[in-house]
Amino acid sequence: MPYRFFFVSFLLLLIMPFQVNGDGMRLVNVDEELVVKILELNEDFVKASIEDVYIVSVSIRSEQDSRYPDAVIIDVRGKRRKVVCKVVEVSKRTGGVVLLVPRKDVSSIQITFNRELDVQESQASTFDREEENPQNVPIDPDKLREQIKEDLLSELEEKEEREGVAIEEMKEELRLEFEEREQEKERLVEERSFGDVKGRMLFKDKPLSGCQVKIMMLEKWGILGGVKEGIRFEAITGEDGRYHFTKIPPGGYKLYWKPPGEISWIRKMRMEPDFYVEVGETSYTPDRETDVRTAN
Repeated sequence: MPYRFFFVSFLLLLIMPFQVNGDGMRLVNVDEELVVKILELNEDFVKASIEDVYIVSVSIRSEQDSRYPDAVIIDVRGKRRKVVCKVVEVSKRTGGVVLLVPRKDVSSIQITFNRELDVQESQASTFDREEENPQNVPIDPDKLREQIKEDLLSELEEKEEREGVAIEEMKEELRLEFEEREQEKERLVEERSFGDVKGRMLFKDKPLSGCQVKIMMLEKWGILGGVKEGIRFEAITGEDGRYHFTKIPPGGYKLYWKPPGEISWIRKMRMEPDFYVEVGETSYTPDRETDVRTAN
C-alpha cells in the first residue's frame, strides 16, 4: 500500500546518520546516492532540488507520459542515467534543477536537518517540517523525529478512515442492488403465478363509466352440486367504460356489475363461470350491456 512507502522512508530517516551537506536520494537505476534537497514527499512523487553538478542535459516534453513528460540525464561518478520526471524549475540562483520524480523510481531517501538553517514547510508534504525558533534555540533531533512519527501516524489514520468511508458506500450500493434484484424476482414470480382480467361495460352501446364491477371465483358449481364461492375482486370502470383486474389467481370466475344508481349486484342467471383466468395471460371478457336486465 502507498503508506508503506512513507513508513519505510521515515524509518530510514530515523536510523540513518545525518549528513551536513543536504538530503540524500537513491534512484532505482542508480547505485550511488545523490546529494539533493528534499522539498516534498507524497505517495505519487518526490520533489527534490538536484545540483547542476549532476546534470548533463534536460529534455522538456521528450517523454510520452502526461504526468512526467520530461527527462534529465544525470552523471554520478562517470555513470550516466536518464531520469523520467517533471521539471518544475531551473534556477540559476541556486545552481540546481527542481524535479518531480515518480515515487516508483525512488528506492530510498534520507533527510538531513541543518541546525543553522530554517526548515521550510513543504506545501503538500505528509508532515510539517517547519518549527518556530524565534530565539535561535538549537533543534532537538529526538523531539523532531518523534513529531515526524506522530504526524505520519495521524496521516495514516486519516487515510484508513477515508478508505473505510469508501467501503461503507460500496456496501450500501451492493445492498440497494440486491434489493432491486429481489424485487425483480418477486415481480417475475407474480407474473408466473397470476393472470389479468380486462373488459368493458356499456349502456345503450355507449361506454359506462363509474360502474362497479366484481369478479368472484367459483370453486364449485353445477346443477347437482352446490355452488361454492371463493375470493372476490372489485373495480370501477373509467371514462371509457373499461375495467382491469391484475394479479388474479387462476380459476373460473363469475362476473357481477352494479351500474350507478343501482343498490344490488347484477349477474347472469346461471351460476357457472363466465370466464377463466390462466397463469401469465390476460382474460378478455365480452362487452356487457347493462341496459339489458338479467338476474339479481
